[in-house]
Amino acid sequence: MSQSEILSSLESFVFDILNRKGPQPEEYDKILDLVDAIPAEMTTSFRELMKPILHPGTIIGFSFTKPFGYNGDFFIIEKIYQKYVNQDENCRRWDVFFHHLPAAIAVVNRKKLAIEQFKRLNSSVGKSGNVLILGSGPANEVNEYLLQTNDNKLTFDMIDLDQRAIDYAANKNKDFLHLLTFHHKNVIRYNPECSYDMIWSAGLFDYFKDKHFVHLIRKYYSHLKPGGEMIIGNFNTENPSRRIMELLGDWFLFHRSADELKSFAAQADVPEGHTEVIAEPLGINLFLRMIR
Repeated sequence: MSQSEILSSLESFVFDILNRKGPQPEEYDKILDLVDAIPAEMTTSFRELMKPILHPGTIIGFSFTKPFGYNGDFFIIEKIYQKYVNQDENCRRWDVFFHHLPAAIAVVNRKKLAIEQFKRLNSSVGKSGNVLILGSGPANEVNEYLLQTNDNKLTFDMIDLDQRAIDYAANKNKDFLHLLTFHHKNVIRYNPECSYDMIWSAGLFDYFKDKHFVHLIRKYYSHLKPGGEMIIGNFNTENPSRRIMELLGDWFLFHRSADELKSFAAQADVPEGHTEVIAEPLGINLFLRMIR
């Protein structure tokens, strides 16, 4: 089919869904298939068709318009964690659709994985332990962990480049501020003043180029205590939502395979046998785990 024929077919389908204020669950897979088939040169034309929903009132439009100036900001992550749905009839079905995207489910899963890792560390340390979080965002996983844990022995150092994220996270965790220290810093330039039992980062490193990824492993791995662990998240190359994230959300990440992540650890001189890759249940978010 020519581009004009593809666009004509798209128009009738898109206009029908827009007129109905959004898709029904049985149409979700068709939308993903449709988006995957759109050639790159038709990106602008397709976005123009979808313009009525590409505004901050929908989650996908919030990603597209970037009110905070960058992809994956703390507020959109919080919307995903909370499964927020705008009740405006022009937005509601689109937000419900967004939360059914495999990538959105994987993001919620990685929060659960973080809580599991914190609980595991808490049960294994002696009298106390410390965690460094790179790109702390809304700090939802820390908040839920602390709410669920009566015998907590962990303290957290939280690094984020966005002061708005820090303010939001501090307010969310106002009952636990004695356990948290926030640093308004760039992780590339930040130099820790101590060593940690765990260094965690879920949604930051897939914005870094390979060389920066390796550099940061080498840098922060040296700040682990003996037996400490560094766990770094990255979207897998097998991400069924990648095209719609990029096409409608204007949300671009460096997707990487398990083998690529392991190779980064090797390049950063992490000893052989001290590295593994784990994943949340969908296998969309991978985590490079390195033990010192």
